[in-house]
Amino acid sequence: MNKNTILFITMSVVFGVGAVLIAKNWLNDNQQELTEEQVNIVIATVIIPTGTIIEAKHVKLTVFPQSMAPNKAIHDLESVIGKVAKNQFYIGDIVRTERLAEQGDGSYLASLISENMRAVTIRVNDIVGVAGFLLPGNKVDILNTFQQSGNPTTEVILSNINILAVDQRAASGENKPQLVRAVTVEVDLSQAEILMSARRNGYLQLALRNPIDDEPVIVASEIVEPQEKSVALAAIPEPEPKNNVVSEPATKLAPKPLTRLRVELIKGVRLQTVQVDI
Repeated sequence: MNKNTILFITMSVVFGVGAVLIAKNWLNDNQQELTEEQVNIVIATVIIPTGTIIEAKHVKLTVFPQSMAPNKAIHDLESVIGKVAKNQFYIGDIVRTERLAEQGDGSYLASLISENMRAVTIRVNDIVGVAGFLLPGNKVDILNTFQQSGNPTTEVILSNINILAVDQRAASGENKPQLVRAVTVEVDLSQAEILMSARRNGYLQLALRNPIDDEPVIVASEIVEPQEKSVALAAIPEPEPKNNVVSEPATKLAPKPLTRLRVELIKGVRLQTVQVDI
């Protein structure tokens, strides 16, 4: 064999050994991934609207690597079935504990109310209810129109308020407008007082928000009216007389006596006498 043949065989052996080592390292890395501990995670198999009582047909178990399993994920179906969905689930969503609520006694609407919050229902029509486009889980701003000094005035009284239910439905599987007569909102006690007072004093209007819009809005109760500053006038002391000289009170001037003159006026052939005071 000549030198070129020997060199070619040597290079082939070197490349072959290198390829074997690379393949071995790749297999070892994948073997470590395959041997990572797997866990069961509950996911949604269908769209689950807000307020739905979860049944077995709504969820299933799927396998996740433990490193990819999110915190507070639920690992068994028994912990999910019978609970109430606090938010809408989409197909493939991981079911987490903070998105579920226990069923209330008699009505699952009570289970959807957050801690220290209250459910308050207000009457609406096709205008107040945003032409029927309100659905459970939407966020709204509430405006109040009333008469102030004879002029109509509109103020934002509450902002980013959660809609718990429309009419008597806390869940809606349809995404089309429906005319409703009442809307139940989630507020705290102070907000409930503001809402009840505004409903009695004027006209309410709901303004639908984009679900991803969390921009804060200044409401009427947060506006601080400027206070008028009262300036107390301090008593200005009278200047003390210099050199302890007591000034004498000014003497009153006697009124000047009036002098009356008689003036005769001749108008044509007539003579007229006029008195003038000087």
